[in-house]
Amino acid sequence: MERFLKAEDQKKESIYLLTKQEGLVLNPKLIEIAKELKKRFVDETRNLNEISIFLCGGGGTEESKFRRGLGGKISKTVSKYKYSVYYPEDMFIELILGHQREDLLTLENLLADSANAIVILLQSPGTFTELGAFTNYEKLCNKLIVVLNPKFARARSFINLGPIRYLKRNTKSKILYSSMEKGNLDTLAKQIVDNARDVAKHSVPVRNLANPISAYRFYLGLIYVFDPIPKDAIATVARTFAVKDETILVTAAETVINSLINERKLSLSSGSLSTTSKGVEDLIYNDRSKKSARDVSEFLTSLRLAALNLTLRKNQTGIWGEAEGS
Repeated sequence: MERFLKAEDQKKESIYLLTKQEGLVLNPKLIEIAKELKKRFVDETRNLNEISIFLCGGGGTEESKFRRGLGGKISKTVSKYKYSVYYPEDMFIELILGHQREDLLTLENLLADSANAIVILLQSPGTFTELGAFTNYEKLCNKLIVVLNPKFARARSFINLGPIRYLKRNTKSKILYSSMEKGNLDTLAKQIVDNARDVAKHSVPVRNLANPISAYRFYLGLIYVFDPIPKDAIATVARTFAVKDETILVTAAETVINSLINERKLSLSSGSLSTTSKGVEDLIYNDRSKKSARDVSEFLTSLRLAALNLTLRKNQTGIWGEAEGS
């Protein structure tokens, strides 16, 4: 597949140009494959028994280490629900520092809109700012789980008299007074899990491609099927599913891709994306029974064969634009 995807091999700039321009039509066969992947992995009606958590906290080394440890405990909770934890630095850093220069609040709102619950560990001035912003955001103020140090429970501070008091009196959000120390990881993880279940009862995110969490396996599957695929092509694929504003779909797609790269589930080389063994494991086998994994594997194999047939057609001018004779 490298012979048609790499410009230096095929000497066709059309593939890359078509992925960088808006308004051009993708090969219809590619769109059909993408629709099959969307149907399979972005099911808007299926009950997933999954509770997604956006875990915010301080950015210092020790604070980050604690938060990662806490997220690991939450994810490993044995329950009829699957608890998925997401971190802002994994998903947003490239978008903030890269050419798009998205602001952090916009990006965090995008993910927070997509999660069942947002946990804020009040560890630093930055997290105080997040608390204030999220408390004043109508879509988010009912899905917060705020963790404060117990020794400040009765302090007459702006935090307690302002956003905390407001959340207690006017929203369904949860306030936890619990130590944020390593020795309290197990207890705090259980407290968050218990409260996340309550919050999730009234917080049901829409599952579509504007939701980075829902779009996660769609894009991982897309890259697996067409592996390797130009990174610039991802935005082109996202735009084909836009009904109104395509910007949010493109931003969500970029968020997912950056997260998958940071998690080492995708590799990026010479502008093209490929799935790693860790990515394949997550896509096909993670949290699945043997029967379910076999079913997913067969589904993806059939699409890979269709993609291979598409890319090797002799009259093909490039799968990221209209094909000759199609």
